Amino acid sequence: MFHNFLVTTEHRDFLRFLWHEDNDISKPLIDYHMNVHVFGNSPSPAVATYGLRKAVEKAETDVQDFIYRNFYVDDGLISCRTSEEAVDLLVRTQRILHDNGKLRLHKFSSNNREVLDSFPQSELAKDLCNLDLCNDTLPMHRSLGLSWDIETDRFTFCTCKDKKPFTRRGILSVINGLYDPLGFAVPVVLKGKLLMKEILSSTNSLDWDDPVPELFKKPWDVWVQSLTELEQVCIPRQYSDHSYTDSNVRLVHVFCDASKDAIGAVAYLQLFRPAGPEPTLSFLLGKGKLAPNGGSTIPRMELCAAVLGVEVADIIKEQLGIPSECFRFYTDSQIVLGYLTNTTRRFYVYVSNRVKRIHSASSPRQWTHVATEQNPADLATRSVSATQLSNSMWLTGPPCEILTKTLPEPLSCFPLVEPQNDCEIRPEVTCIKVQMDDVKPVNHKIGSERFLRFSTWESLVRGIKILKQFIYTFLKQSDIDSSEAY
Repeated sequence: MFHNFLVTTEHRDFLRFLWHEDNDISKPLIDYHMNVHVFGNSPSPAVATYGLRKAVEKAETDVQDFIYRNFYVDDGLISCRTSEEAVDLLVRTQRILHDNGKLRLHKFSSNNREVLDSFPQSELAKDLCNLDLCNDTLPMHRSLGLSWDIETDRFTFCTCKDKKPFTRRGILSVINGLYDPLGFAVPVVLKGKLLMKEILSSTNSLDWDDPVPELFKKPWDVWVQSLTELEQVCIPRQYSDHSYTDSNVRLVHVFCDASKDAIGAVAYLQLFRPAGPEPTLSFLLGKGKLAPNGGSTIPRMELCAAVLGVEVADIIKEQLGIPSECFRFYTDSQIVLGYLTNTTRRFYVYVSNRVKRIHSASSPRQWTHVATEQNPADLATRSVSATQLSNSMWLTGPPCEILTKTLPEPLSCFPLVEPQNDCEIRPEVTCIKVQMDDVKPVNHKIGSERFLRFSTWESLVRGIKILKQFIYTFLKQSDIDSSEAY
């Protein structure tokens, strides 16, 4: 795609390279420069994205929305209500890109055979070009890194069968080979990351290609072998049988949890139809992170999980356009709920910054409590095996009765938990105001004008302290009454 966009003449010298004249290695090297943007150059993706959007800036709204919101560089992914609507959108976009930018939109793939039949074989994806669409089974397709079974319209995983060496580099390669942008397999992947963390922290003296001690080999091999079970996990591409656009109410439920090892957050979409059947609940997005090496208490980890929850919510707001008031947040930590609903006490910096981040994306009234055993995010913090993932609460969601009864509760239901013993809460400071009585003679008054002689509060306090010490010493050495002395 990058070769479709010319480099301006004055910038071509930045893309110079040396090669033999006339591509003949017997001839001397000469200077060449690229006239088009090339792969491997950092600005190329941004230039291509800008050019793609520029080509449709005067197009219809739906075409602009398709290019602006549903393209990642040169790959587009969109869902339409009917095959006719999909074909119409693609044909119009194809024509506009060609007319305005000489860009060819092709390599189409779809789970609907009517859409595929609407385009010539040369316009279809490479693995669909030679198929008999009437009789052949549609193949597995890679879409933005995900394995998409077109025939069943489900996402699945394709794990690498190549055996990696048991070295630090090989371990990192296996972990990074699991591409899971939506977080379907977070509880499984975090188990591997925990093992990797333990191995790397115990082998700091080893080089990246040195063999790792056999002590860690057995648990690592068990986990790697379990990854093949991920190929049996299938997640429907559709959120629900209900139409997303026809749903009159859309709610997003975000669950958060933490342990000493990891934090996790997962979101589910609940769709309601007017006068229709029961609402549906579907997996939306999940994320998990390992805990830092030290210095984090469980309340701090629970608060970080809540921050991760609002970060997940921000992604969903941007991508699906769901308003903030349609989100509900759940945590099993009473301490975190006390932090979020507090209006009377102040926190130290760590807690204060994270509470501020959560308040910037949600209201305290959107947060409520959920029992640990009913919290799907708990699975991310203690991990599950690949064989258990399909039927786990992580993918299926919590019981529906939890979502119907946990409405926003009064803020008074979540007070601070033992604030007198919480090291994250600043101690209360009592301020006392003293007012001088004008009835007494003027010479018995200290006079606030004397405070002007001090440049700082500390020096004023120090001066008052010295004065009191002097009065106390004077009283011990004389028979004057203390009231007369003051």
